[in-house]
Amino acid sequence: MWLLRPLGRNHEALQWLRVAEKADPLSANVHLYVAEILISLGRYDEAAETCLKVDEESGLRVQRLARSRLGQGRIDEAIQILADAPGLAKDQQSRGFLGFAYARSGRREQAEEMAAVSKYPNEQALIFAGLGDSDRTLAALDRMSTLGPQRVGVYINYPEMAFLRNDSRLKALRKKVGLPVE
Repeated sequence: MWLLRPLGRNHEALQWLRVAEKADPLSANVHLYVAEILISLGRYDEAAETCLKVDEESGLRVQRLARSRLGQGRIDEAIQILADAPGLAKDQQSRGFLGFAYARSGRREQAEEMAAVSKYPNEQALIFAGLGDSDRTLAALDRMSTLGPQRVGVYINYPEMAFLRNDSRLKALRKKVGLPVE
């Protein structure tokens, strides 16, 4: 999971997670990782079903269910799920996805306000991605580069970052953090 996902080898990661799921079908962690990979593969209906197998108290379940709903085009539902999430104030990643959802729903001003007060580049990268702003998204991802190739690799492989795939600056960022340049 932590090797294959940053490299964008999601199909292979899913194969290994399915093995883990068979070995431990009650594992919430395995289900949440499966949901994450399904989201990355654009299989949002399956991801949502997988999330629903996990106890409702999990913060990652909330985040991944909301991302599944975003992928399904159910943006208002995704916003509600994230806005009601317990611990949102302490979870910059979920706030980033909420800002992304606000931007995608046309609530650009709210998204911009969230980005302006955030001190976390990962949160900002997601919000700027929702706004479709490649310059600010790449700048935020670049600020994340001190966290290393794993974290940056995970973020650039999110479907929320798909709009950057053909940007030549992404290759430079991959090289900078030590990820293979495709």
